[in-house]
Amino acid sequence: QAHGGAVDSPARTAMRGVFSAAAVGLLLGLATQCSAYSASSAFALPRSAARSVSHATVAPASRAAASPTAARLSMVAAGPQSGLFTSSRPEDRHVEPDNLNGRTQFKVVYVVLESQYQSSMTAACKRINAQQESVAVECSGYLLEELRDAANYEAFKKEVAEADIFIGSLIFVQELADKVVEAVEPYRDSMAACIVFPSMPDVMRLQKVGSFEMKNAGTSKGGLSDFMKKNKPSGATFEDGMLKLLRALPKVLKYLPNEKAKDARSFMLSFQYWLGGSPENLEALLLNVASKYVPEIRDNQLLPDSVIQDPRLIPDRGIWHPVAKEIFVDSESYMDWYRREVAPTTGIDFDAAPTVGIILQKSHINTKDEAHYVSLIMELEAQGAKVVPTYSGALDFSILVDEYFYNSA
Repeated sequence: QAHGGAVDSPARTAMRGVFSAAAVGLLLGLATQCSAYSASSAFALPRSAARSVSHATVAPASRAAASPTAARLSMVAAGPQSGLFTSSRPEDRHVEPDNLNGRTQFKVVYVVLESQYQSSMTAACKRINAQQESVAVECSGYLLEELRDAANYEAFKKEVAEADIFIGSLIFVQELADKVVEAVEPYRDSMAACIVFPSMPDVMRLQKVGSFEMKNAGTSKGGLSDFMKKNKPSGATFEDGMLKLLRALPKVLKYLPNEKAKDARSFMLSFQYWLGGSPENLEALLLNVASKYVPEIRDNQLLPDSVIQDPRLIPDRGIWHPVAKEIFVDSESYMDWYRREVAPTTGIDFDAAPTVGIILQKSHINTKDEAHYVSLIMELEAQGAKVVPTYSGALDFSILVDEYFYNSA
């Protein structure tokens, strides 16, 4: 499997424990979309390295000579090492406009588990600074594990003290969750918004999107928890049902007049944008939150709704190929496309070639940080195999095997 991290990683184990406790109200179910995220794969190539990969077949003799350990070190060593195996680079995490030109600036600070979100957020902020006429953004981002370093943590605390908007996601390591709470809590009430996606209950309690809060996260109290208990689907459709609920709720809340419903809708939309993951989605997330909750931007109506796009989401699971213009939701249409488009250009004997199924991590596809996936698929095809690259945002990968691999074999 090419999804990131080990199955029994500490972050994944902690996430399972939190989810099973039904502690985070509405996010109990919705968080399963993100819960497959873990530390980035040690096999992920920088984009610059992936571009150099061709379909030329590597000589079998050279393959035999390289041990698995040597191969891993070779892949890790390829290209610049600033991003820890992906195209994300920590030195790029701070973004600010070259020239304000009279625009109103807001500041965002975020901490995430995975570097690919860092890369996507950087691109989103650069898009805002390049395209928006009335507003600009300063943004600083941190990977969760970076907070273990004392100098990084001090810098993080100083950035948080100046932030208009804080965003946190997948903060499931208790000692690091405590650090985040310690840094953010003193400034939470003075921030325009504090948005936390699935994380430990203590971090979820920092939530503040207007009047929408999660002060009861980790307890059995609160209407959201009761609502989820009454409406959660059962069995194999649990995750699908929760994702459908996430997509439907903003449409329902739109027609409720009270402020709490409006603020809850803003949070749900923010979660949709976040799950979308692309620079375009994260750009819309930041603009939407700033337009509603940063006082100077909201009061002067600097960001009309017309400049903020709706969430653009890929299917919750499917078959993704770097050459295809679409995500395939069934194996039949994918294999038909593969026979017509891929096999002739790669020289694959479609009828005789072995089929290799791969399970990928959705967040790398969402955020367009997929160079390592591209290189793996290209190499397998160069060796004469048909490749079925599937992905899911949920924890149960058996659905992918049942739906896509058996029919494609």
